[in-house]
Amino acid sequence: MASIFVQIASYHDFELGKTIADLSFKSSGKHDIRFGVHHSYYKEKEVFIPALENLTLIETQAPEHMGVGASRGVANSLYQGEDYYLQVDGHTRMYKNWDEGLVSNVEFYLENGVALPLLTTYPASYSYDDDLREKIEYSSDVTAVSFAQKPGAFATEMIPSQLAITPDRGDLQRGVSAGFIFTVGEFANVGFNEKVMFLGEEILLAASAYTNGFDLRIPDRQYSYHLYFDHSAVFQKNMRRHIWKDFPEEFAVKDAESKAEVIDIFTTQRVGYGALGYLRSLEEYGQYAGLDFTTRKVIA
Repeated sequence: MASIFVQIASYHDFELGKTIADLSFKSSGKHDIRFGVHHSYYKEKEVFIPALENLTLIETQAPEHMGVGASRGVANSLYQGEDYYLQVDGHTRMYKNWDEGLVSNVEFYLENGVALPLLTTYPASYSYDDDLREKIEYSSDVTAVSFAQKPGAFATEMIPSQLAITPDRGDLQRGVSAGFIFTVGEFANVGFNEKVMFLGEEILLAASAYTNGFDLRIPDRQYSYHLYFDHSAVFQKNMRRHIWKDFPEEFAVKDAESKAEVIDIFTTQRVGYGALGYLRSLEEYGQYAGLDFTTRKVIA
């Protein structure tokens, strides 16, 4: 039996309790699963979170620990040496026996000489219909990350626009989806940059992981389903708040600081916790991913 650490960071997300329950119910029972959760709430604790023996919860009131970097960092601090590491968002559903499938995926790469395999793909979707009944669009299709859609974003902010495409390089993955990462437990040591608010999270995580020796791969099938936000739908179909709407002034200031932090890390090639690793260079990641961090051009 292997152990799996499930890291979840959420902001006033009414789906959180159901996400935890779904992960528990749909696991195979063959592995020891432990949750490390940080939940940031707006004014009152309105979100139901089940009290489980295998769940460690830290709750704080916003704007403390504002942003994905700080929130994931708090959740990550609850890691206790588990064999494997799963990162998902608070509005997630899983495929049956997800743990068995993902562990088998990673073991395959380990047995074939990939020392630190990291599986990531954009999740498929689940939603609520007009009667507020949950619908999961079960699909085995997985996606690759492309940076080619809006190259200007990388030129100005060094944060490339990410597009989910049909895999074009076998199982190799250029970037990461922050809503689904499964890898070995050593990922906890890469760290999360507490200054990162939202934009920039995925490219920094990808560069950090790669330069720390992780090899980015696409899983063999879709294991995760995400409640993508529909701005045209009623609250009951989205079930969560957005921190930039609740704290617009604070968010604007911190978002500017966040984007500046990403640029600083990439231009100075800063090595350290929540930045880059020392096992590979940023240039090597750029060559692998199709990004030139010197000219700020998307090259593939």
